[in-house]
Amino acid sequence: MKKLMATLLIATAVLTSCSKTNEAPPLPQSPPPTVGVKEPQPLPQAQQKPRLPGTLCVMVDNYYKARPQSGLDKAELVYEILAEGGITRYLALFYQEPAEKIGPIRSARYYFVQLARGYDAPFAHAGGNADALALIPKIGVKDLDEIYNAGGYFWRDNNRQMPHNLYSSTEKLLAGAQAKGYKLIPPSLPVGSTWEGIAHKPEITFDYSSGKYTYQASWVYENQRYTRKINGKPHLMEDGATIVADNLIAMVAPTREVVKEELESEIKLIGKGEARYFIDGKMMKGSWEKPSPERNIRFLDEKGQPVKFKPGKTWVQVLPGWGKLTS
Repeated sequence: MKKLMATLLIATAVLTSCSKTNEAPPLPQSPPPTVGVKEPQPLPQAQQKPRLPGTLCVMVDNYYKARPQSGLDKAELVYEILAEGGITRYLALFYQEPAEKIGPIRSARYYFVQLARGYDAPFAHAGGNADALALIPKIGVKDLDEIYNAGGYFWRDNNRQMPHNLYSSTEKLLAGAQAKGYKLIPPSLPVGSTWEGIAHKPEITFDYSSGKYTYQASWVYENQRYTRKINGKPHLMEDGATIVADNLIAMVAPTREVVKEELESEIKLIGKGEARYFIDGKMMKGSWEKPSPERNIRFLDEKGQPVKFKPGKTWVQVLPGWGKLTS
């Protein structure tokens, strides 16, 4: 019996030893994160898939009675341009973030029509001056005019005074574009080489004042973005939202005021001119070019290459001269 027990103990020890020998080796521990490895960077703006099925262009009022506006904070790209006598209007482009209320929507000017045609996007507005209305069919703009052909896709806010009370939404405008058979096209945005600019002042001011009308738009650089002000006060939307931008573009275009039925601005956006870019607290000089109404506007760096912008919101301030810019 003693011999049998001893034999069993020896066999058990051998089996235990063999079992330990055949075990898979422990998995190696993951190495600690390498210091200095960059997180994956977001895709450039032009490579991001838009949330909306295509681009929409909307004319937005900026007369003082039109404020506070709605939806400008949701637009991915906004042009601010003189309409007449120191009063600006906006061409707001929506192609990612939906907006439930956009406006007040106002009439078109021919240079806004030329911009909209370059993006080949449905253009929402409420009539326009004679030059603009004649140009729309001539150059094939995808027209959504509340007065003449698309009233069902807009509404009036009875709590505000006409003509500063016309609104729409991305949902309604997309429905209007679909009803008219307009093809929706994703935006074509510039992607180019990175650049190094020079530091600028914390606040950039664009002065559109004319005669008795005082109007300044300014941007304050803070927390790696630009926050917008009008005449020294935050430019707030109707719902209290602030306007911020990741990229600012200043461009100079030949401008003059003329009197037709009323005072109007004539601005030449077909051609080329100087530009300045403000990104991440730095400024770089460059140029812009738009060969024809059908061609999109291009923003170029000092070497004539397309500028690479940050993903996010972009605002373009169109000026009659560099004397209107303080930076």
